[in-house]
Amino acid sequence: MKKFLIFLFIVLVIAGVVRGGLVLVKKKRAKEAKLPTPVVYDMRVKTINPKISHALLSLPSLALTKSNDDVKISLRMSGRVLYIVENGKTVKKGEVVAKIDDKDLKTKLKSLNFSISSLQSQIKSKQIALKNLLKTHERTKELLKVRGASKEQFEKEQTGIEAIKSGINTLKLKIKEVVANKEAIQNALSYATIKAPVGGIAQRLANVGDIAMPGKPLVSISAQTNSYLLVRLPSDIKSNEIIYKGKKYSLEPLGTTFNGLLEYVANLDRKLISNQTVNIDVVVYDAKGYFLPHDALIDRKGESDVVLIKNSHAFPKKVEVVANAEQGVVVKGVDPTQNIAVAKQDILLKLLGGIKVRAVK
Repeated sequence: MKKFLIFLFIVLVIAGVVRGGLVLVKKKRAKEAKLPTPVVYDMRVKTINPKISHALLSLPSLALTKSNDDVKISLRMSGRVLYIVENGKTVKKGEVVAKIDDKDLKTKLKSLNFSISSLQSQIKSKQIALKNLLKTHERTKELLKVRGASKEQFEKEQTGIEAIKSGINTLKLKIKEVVANKEAIQNALSYATIKAPVGGIAQRLANVGDIAMPGKPLVSISAQTNSYLLVRLPSDIKSNEIIYKGKKYSLEPLGTTFNGLLEYVANLDRKLISNQTVNIDVVVYDAKGYFLPHDALIDRKGESDVVLIKNSHAFPKKVEVVANAEQGVVVKGVDPTQNIAVAKQDILLKLLGGIKVRAVK
């Protein structure tokens, strides 16, 4: 009996709580019903009507200044570097940029001159001997007619004459050989003093005291004439022109690559210091078309759409992007009668969610 009374008491308490709760819910609903209905405002968004106009789109890039007159000076002889121009010095055409130790060459040249003098003296001596022997041979020839000289003596003199003539010819050949060596040494000496073939900025590729070898560059000169720009672009960027210092220049493909980038040159009509990096703009579009700001496009699933506003609602419309650059985009698939929303990506996505829109020009 006692347990039953306890159970009954608990049931009555729960029923009271539930009834009280229902009363509170009723009161709250009645109170909410008396509240004014909230006003839903339209989202205001800027719109534009596309128009066909001339568009110049470009991408910022870098180029390297070069010159057709740039040179690297190599040696045609080996030797120790006695003098070399300082880095960054501006040199004029014909100015000395390096000197090579030529003591050994001058010593060889002196020895060759002595050899030539010695050979010439020997030839002179043999010519005198030949002259005397020819006179003697003429007398022997006359005596042979009157039997005043023997035939053996006559023939011996003839053999001696031929031997002297042969000796003279041999000495002359030796002189020619020595003279050829002398000219080679003199030619090498002319390379010991190196002069700039063009004017420009010098860069040393060796140091004083180094042993320079033939064919190894010693000095490079960056000229300031016949300048051009070396431009490297990815294969997906198609361009025929660049803008440098506010002026357009044509791009010519070299048919070469560098680290996967295609190389082009743009010949300039101004003087530039070579091997400098400069800012350029690569022209990717220069024609008439529908030009839109970037905020007029929304990217969805790898495709580009514009958001059209009609009767306070937003609708997506696929377009073809013809060109895309920092100034904006040129597209196909729109016309001047359409109202295109211009806003950030998140706003455009909200518009497509079904919210009411109020277009603002």
